[in-house]
Amino acid sequence: MSTVKQRTYELIYLIQQDASEEEINRLDGRLSAIIGDDFGGSIREEENWGKRKLAYIIKKGVTKHSRAIYKRLVFQGPPGVTEELERILRITDYCIRFMHIRMDNYDPATASRQAAEAAQEATV
Repeated sequence: MSTVKQRTYELIYLIQQDASEEEINRLDGRLSAIIGDDFGGSIREEENWGKRKLAYIIKKGVTKHSRAIYKRLVFQGPPGVTEELERILRITDYCIRFMHIRMDNYDPATASRQAAEAAQEATV
């Protein structure tokens, strides 16, 4: 039996600012279960960047959003895990936007510093 290479990914997703704490925790738990239980991956970092003003208004359905809760997740998993995560985020009503990238040369020490700098620049 061959082993599948675990790749490192970063997922950033935006949640409606009026989503309940229970909804947010349920989504976080579902994403963690997909990564760990369903695909055998592991979460390396999990950050809540809090409520932030969006650069432009995002319309999803009939609602227009000017603020959102930013969440960041760095995880390892096989290549197929991203499709399932995107499927779940796409059907979640209170998820406004999401984006994942593959991190080929991931270094936890520099990644945290770079993420903090990017978050600081977003507030300026």
